[in-house]
Amino acid sequence: MTDNFLSRRSLFGAFATMATPVILNGIPALAWAQSAAPTPPPLAVYGKLPTISKVALSPDGTRVCLAMNKDGGIVMYDYDLTTGKTAAAAIDGDKIRDLMWADNKSIFVTTSKTSKFGADQIEEWLGFIIDVHAGRRYQLYSEQKDFRAVIFGDIRRIKVNGGYRITASNFSASGYGITTEINTALYGFTTEGHRGFLIDEDGRRINNWVIRYDGTLVARSEYDDDKHVWSLRYRTEKGWRNIYEVKAELDMPYLSGLGRDGQSVLLYMNDGDLKDKYVEVTPDGVFKTIDIDGATHWPIFHPTTFNLVGFGNTSGIAEFVFYDPVFAQLPKLVKGAVGDIHADLAGFAEDPLHVLVFVQGEGNSGTYYAIDFRKGGYKEIGQSYPDLPMEWVADKAPYAYKAADGLEIPGFLTLPVDREAKNLALVVLPHGGPEAYEDSSFDFLSQALSSRGYAVLQPNYRGSAGYGSAFTASGYGQFGRRMQTDLSDGVRALVKAGKVDPKRVAIFGGSYGGYAALAGVSIDPGVYNCAVSLAGISDIKAFMAHELEWQGYKGDSHTMRYWRRFLGDESRWDEISPVKHIDAIKVPVLLIHGKDDTVVPFEQSTIMYNAMQKAGKSVELVQLKQEDHWMSREPTRIQTVESAVGFLMKHNPPV
Repeated sequence: MTDNFLSRRSLFGAFATMATPVILNGIPALAWAQSAAPTPPPLAVYGKLPTISKVALSPDGTRVCLAMNKDGGIVMYDYDLTTGKTAAAAIDGDKIRDLMWADNKSIFVTTSKTSKFGADQIEEWLGFIIDVHAGRRYQLYSEQKDFRAVIFGDIRRIKVNGGYRITASNFSASGYGITTEINTALYGFTTEGHRGFLIDEDGRRINNWVIRYDGTLVARSEYDDDKHVWSLRYRTEKGWRNIYEVKAELDMPYLSGLGRDGQSVLLYMNDGDLKDKYVEVTPDGVFKTIDIDGATHWPIFHPTTFNLVGFGNTSGIAEFVFYDPVFAQLPKLVKGAVGDIHADLAGFAEDPLHVLVFVQGEGNSGTYYAIDFRKGGYKEIGQSYPDLPMEWVADKAPYAYKAADGLEIPGFLTLPVDREAKNLALVVLPHGGPEAYEDSSFDFLSQALSSRGYAVLQPNYRGSAGYGSAFTASGYGQFGRRMQTDLSDGVRALVKAGKVDPKRVAIFGGSYGGYAALAGVSIDPGVYNCAVSLAGISDIKAFMAHELEWQGYKGDSHTMRYWRRFLGDESRWDEISPVKHIDAIKVPVLLIHGKDDTVVPFEQSTIMYNAMQKAGKSVELVQLKQEDHWMSREPTRIQTVESAVGFLMKHNPPV
């Protein structure tokens, strides 16, 4: 542990005398003064939503807004860092997805809700401007004709004629039946009076816009899903000029934002000679390649100019690359403040030297700090899991091994804190996606399992993102095949190293990981004592039929093509569908699924449950009421953790 770790040492050197912890309604934001806990906390402590789920810093750096989970509901706090004044407002029933300041006194909140759309369920995203002190709340697009009061993206804070605005995109629908016209639109909304004004609208399917801080349109990208053509257009005095287009069956470019000079735009290239590169494109269509690995980096833009200032990656702040001289100071400043512990830049004021930093690791489940490197001072904002004793936060360490074909599989291994790393019971916990990745951040499921004595392996199997396009491509056509054996190869590596008992191994995953749990006991049997599938796919053909019904385009939409790339030959989908291999299942299975899941239909679990029951197999089904695909509600998160861990301890006991 580093001597300047800021939760316990002489914090920030000269800053320490200015340090002030934030107190919200009498609740200390930080709770490090904990007595030693000889036994692990209840599973509900791990299953709870983070006490602080979202934090944002106001443009002038004087205020912080927080979304806090309190007494089963969401409370928004507006805290003045200079005066200590606090205001709060309950957000009943909403699932908060993002948070930012609309101006220096109003908050912009993105929420979502599950709604009916014909016979289907959809997850709708909503935007609200909230003045907590005044008790006012306004929903974007609620007063725009021909629009549902929902949002689709392109959310920014801009400053027009001295006043702040919030932008958001949507789709308008005018007319009826076959005469209906669907347009993509971008509106801006004032923070006082809440008047919406049109920025751009077109019948073309616009992916996203690039806009300057003053509200000036720069460029937009479009995709024609019928012709499979991606286009880049620049805004001119005469309208939109097409400067680049490319045939893109799947891997289309992505328009990220402004380039470093504020005139060019930044593209991420997903295919061709420039694959995995970021390029700056001038208004004349000249391409300039940036020397950075785009597959493992993401761009960072200035909070006021919106110009590209640098890149970060999943390795942490020490790996950031900055071009802007002010931002270039941050890695050294943050490391000087927190040491070598993992620290993320979680937000900026308009002055980028006034930042939010999120610290985790070394017993810290995650703590937010507001730091003013310009004036010298910091405030402790709060901790994600204040009820979780530090001694029960296990180390999540990188762990790599070789698959059977020699491919190196990166991942993470969490070992229990209260026993020797020898002949342990193991839970394999694959991530969802599949084109996603596991990182070193705090994970409530692995921590809950570790607290009960399990080693937890979280592999980044082939097909995962974050390790380059070649690694992702190695998973194409390997859904349920080598993507699956990558997991059991990890088990064999741990057994060979003496860390794991081969007779005490289970598998538990959500989404694609839920599919992998079912496949692990049906397609790749003999490795696991039991399986827990959370929102997993069981029948590939039924799932794809649902996607086809929803996506349309005669089965040739971008989404359908994406899935087929991973799934491989359609004639062989039954080979990788767990429900088609019920006879091979010899161990107990627990199915957990949210009734409001709009990604993997709840039907996927009932299909598996009914088939296993009919075959006389050991199976249980837990239905999560009012829960979506992302485990957004606290009661059902706790229910999931308690049900899953209880099932695992019964059928794959750690001792």
